[in-house]
Amino acid sequence: MNLWQLIQSKVPESMLNKTSLDNLSLAPGRVFKAMVTEQLHGALFAIQKGAVSSKAVIQGEVKVGEEYLFQVKKDPKGLFLVPTEKIPTVPRALPIQVEAKTGGMTPARPPQTPTPLQTTQERIQAIVAQKGDNIPATTVKELVAVIERLPATEKEKAIEMLKVLAKQNGITNIPDKLQMMIGGLSDKETTIQTLTKVEASLQKITLPTPAQEKLMEVIQKMQQPQTLHTKAEALQFIRQAVTLLGLDFEKGLSDLIRQGQPFSEGKLEQLKPLLMNYLQQVATLEEKAAVTQLISKLTGFQLLSREEGNLHHIFIPIPIKMHEETKDWYVHISSKKKNEMLDPDYCRIVLMLDLPVFSSVMVDVFVQQKVVSISLHHSYPSMEKLVEKSALLLKESLSVKGFKLSAVKTEWREHEENEGVPVDFLKVILAPNEKGLDIKI
Repeated sequence: MNLWQLIQSKVPESMLNKTSLDNLSLAPGRVFKAMVTEQLHGALFAIQKGAVSSKAVIQGEVKVGEEYLFQVKKDPKGLFLVPTEKIPTVPRALPIQVEAKTGGMTPARPPQTPTPLQTTQERIQAIVAQKGDNIPATTVKELVAVIERLPATEKEKAIEMLKVLAKQNGITNIPDKLQMMIGGLSDKETTIQTLTKVEASLQKITLPTPAQEKLMEVIQKMQQPQTLHTKAEALQFIRQAVTLLGLDFEKGLSDLIRQGQPFSEGKLEQLKPLLMNYLQQVATLEEKAAVTQLISKLTGFQLLSREEGNLHHIFIPIPIKMHEETKDWYVHISSKKKNEMLDPDYCRIVLMLDLPVFSSVMVDVFVQQKVVSISLHHSYPSMEKLVEKSALLLKESLSVKGFKLSAVKTEWREHEENEGVPVDFLKVILAPNEKGLDIKI
């Protein structure tokens, strides 16, 4: 599929912080002192040099919270750091006893550098503290237990999910909610693969109910192979996928209740409510597990749609089957509301696509006052050349729609096999507003 055809009608300078040493303006061979403040993923760390924070790939053993002398080196993939010497930790000053000469006042202590967050418990407490809540020690222990048993990459994903839950729901039942989100958003199976299990369960029913027949119909529609040769095909498919999933079912149900209208099983037409209905009828534990797995995944997707101040964040999962392979694509839109609609002149769109040729590509599109900039994070060797060839066509297409293309950037990243929603995508879409949309918005 032509990547530009998918994003042509929605496309914009990426607000992502670059995973590089650009912020520190360092040349290969230079040696400098910096503190390692956080391990982000694998060999990618957050470091602080004076008042400047940045991200860097570090080749060598380091510990979070320690200072090192680093040497800047470069390979075909870019700059990276090699620790050459560990800086000894300066012992903290002990409290000074009050003496008569001080007039009863304790002499001021020398300023202390705050200790970077290192443990899962400290990170959890910091997340909750940002919301102003107090979290019971028992809840902290539960959350630590939930996160610590996960693999390293999944731990980072769980921390990002916890940030969403803490902002939206406070701390009520947060361990249970977090486990549900982890189960759904870290699923090894694609949505369509799990739907196939539910379909097999439905096929065993001799006399299906109307709701069960409708569920089978929805599943079969979602399993249809897609070609997406044109923009029109792509947009039509996305509209259908969003409608079939039923992520707005609860809102529609609450509207019916407010209006005093009756609700019947005959009104079940979307995947999530149909699954919730079918869950009450499944016979075996295996069948129940498949249905519960899908409901948890869809609920996790819903929790990623949220409001923060005057910004609205919409998360759209797109299950797709192409070339006999099933994939899950993800779209995240951040925007102000304009007349109860998202404002196309001020928005950010981040797409996570798993494409047949390009493999995993994250497309970060930013629009401000009809000026569009795009950033592509990819692992496809020839992407830069393709972008150069396509940029002029994209610029002309946007111009026809009244938009101006300011930049198209590409950034290489290692391809990794992800289970569920990729953690780097989560970090981007859940970043604080000041790291995403321009403050003027």
